[in-house]
Amino acid sequence: MDLYNISDIKRKKGGDIEIRFFDRLKALEHLQQLACEEEADSAATLFSAIEKGAAALRDEKNE
Repeated sequence: MDLYNISDIKRKKGGDIEIRFFDRLKALEHLQQLACEEEADSAATLFSAIEKGAAALRDEKNE
């Protein structure tokens, strides 16, 4: 993991973790980028599931 931009990590009583960054704007940009990548992965997974379902229906129809 690249922890270069992290200034401080604390673990609180309830098990929560607090992470402080040197540059908050840059941290938010990275979080947004990760969220966009995750959405793209989710969409690809959904399309793959739909494709497999359609193939299964075609196979059932041809039998």
